[in-house]
Amino acid sequence: MRRHPTLAVQVRDRLRALIAERGLRPGDRLPSENELIALFEVGRTSIREALKLLEQEGVIQARHGDGRYLTSQPSLDRPLTRLEGVTEMLASRGHTADNTVLDITAAEPDRHQRELLQLPAGEAVVRLERLRRHEDDALLYSVDLFPRSLIARPLDEVDWTGSLFRLLTEHGHNVAYAVAQVRAVTLDETQAERVASPRDGAWLLLVQTHHDSAGRPLLYSEDYHRGTDFSFHLVRRRD
Repeated sequence: MRRHPTLAVQVRDRLRALIAERGLRPGDRLPSENELIALFEVGRTSIREALKLLEQEGVIQARHGDGRYLTSQPSLDRPLTRLEGVTEMLASRGHTADNTVLDITAAEPDRHQRELLQLPAGEAVVRLERLRRHEDDALLYSVDLFPRSLIARPLDEVDWTGSLFRLLTEHGHNVAYAVAQVRAVTLDETQAERVASPRDGAWLLLVQTHHDSAGRPLLYSEDYHRGTDFSFHLVRRRD
């Protein structure tokens, strides 16, 4: 049975859309609670719950007696148990980022890549390297690998700046779950040059192998999240 989002979550999503529609920037003030009540035609409790969700996600901050403002920089706290693409994650939190394709190639996989993606002999692998920037600062550097057979179109006819999850779905391949590992790293010299970032900065590396519902590996990804702007959380329970 499919669950429908609560009213507070719906209002939160409408607030994100409003932020994008009005072109609000970090440091800009949000409309008042009364203005939002009139605009969305919902009660004050739903508005406050939605605003609280945005505060918890680091999108806005409350200033006592002076309303709520967009945070001065992206602060992206991601639940590690929720599987979402980077494009969707940024958009859902009201952040825009320039997505630059650094490289897109199809080649014979090495032994490690073939084992990761369980590729048959003769199957090529596509390597997609991209960089997301926020206000000219490197925010997220990613390398994705997937079987060439998943995308039937010529590579030069595909818009690689959008959501890779959505692209795979359009070609009949739905990501159902991922096996993930996260660790703190610094960029090597080549990577630092690629993203025009100092080598001594801290990055959070999320390594994932994404599978369809039948367990077939569809995508291997390495996402380097700038440590000053990203954090991950999870719920831990005792047995």
